Amino acid sequence: MNARMMFVGIAALAIVACGAEGKYASEAELPKLNALAFKSEGSMIYGQVLVPSAKFAGSRPCVIFCHGFAGFTRWDDVAHDLCRAGIAVVIPHHRGAWGSEGDYTVTGCIKDAENLARWAMGPETAAKYGLDTNAVYLVGHSMGGNSVVNAAARLPGVRGVALVAPCDIGFMAQSMGREELKRFLIGEGMLVLRRASDDSIVDDIIAHAAEMRFERAAKALDGKKVFLVTAEYDRTVPTEPLDSFWDKLGDSVQKRRKTYHAGHSLMGARLAFAADLKDFILTHTNAQVKGMARASASPMPRSAIKTVPGHSLSKGVLVCNRLSVPNSGASGPISCQNRAAPY
Repeated sequence: MNARMMFVGIAALAIVACGAEGKYASEAELPKLNALAFKSEGSMIYGQVLVPSAKFAGSRPCVIFCHGFAGFTRWDDVAHDLCRAGIAVVIPHHRGAWGSEGDYTVTGCIKDAENLARWAMGPETAAKYGLDTNAVYLVGHSMGGNSVVNAAARLPGVRGVALVAPCDIGFMAQSMGREELKRFLIGEGMLVLRRASDDSIVDDIIAHAAEMRFERAAKALDGKKVFLVTAEYDRTVPTEPLDSFWDKLGDSVQKRRKTYHAGHSLMGARLAFAADLKDFILTHTNAQVKGMARASASPMPRSAIKTVPGHSLSKGVLVCNRLSVPNSGASGPISCQNRAAPY
């Protein structure tokens, strides 16, 4: 393949993944970035709300995208891509993190995700942002995966959950000694968080480790959609508990699982992930999003689609921009040793 053909192929893939912003008939049609100032159990949670263009007819799906520990890894690129496809995106900074009020705790992050989902499903918020209250999704990266899976288990109205290189912190706490867990958290970002003490976050995790285990949450996800994302070169979080979680998901769960050829932050695979996440949300939802969203998600010729090297740990096929490729096998589990920060 010569350089020109390669450039055309990559450009075509970018258009599929990102969608075309196009021209707007008036200022009223422009997408909007609004400030989020939401009170969760007495603490003001700050962030952003990305509102799609008014070109999208009907009510819109809504994604609440929860960051990891301690929030260094940003997902703005994926969030804006979702917004270009007609999906509203709420990006909160959890209590005690990055300017939000209160003290950070892991269980507090779960409550923040739960409270934000209830807010998004409320009639006032839905009317303000044009949301489909039957198409609210929780997406979380790393420790954010722990936040959203446990919040979704408490919320019958949430349509689906996407766990992106998720951290089953309950499993980790039960696999490590207290001092090892404390050293790990301090060494990998805890000191940037507002907290009652260095022990408070550790105490909270240990006290609630059993109830936060992913395999326990699996039983409460019946009828929902679940997208489990792992990374081939993830050296941050263990994958052992994810297999148990996956096996315990009920038959009524619409589930998909994919491993990307990337590290914990999915750098190098984010275009493919964003395309897959859009497909996960826009397929079989009740939202009547029309126009650009469907156009941007339309299949490309095989010659213009670049699949992502990688493999799935589950039986079945990989889904790469609507192109199914054979399952290429499973990797061995990552142990609880030699881990980096769960960001």
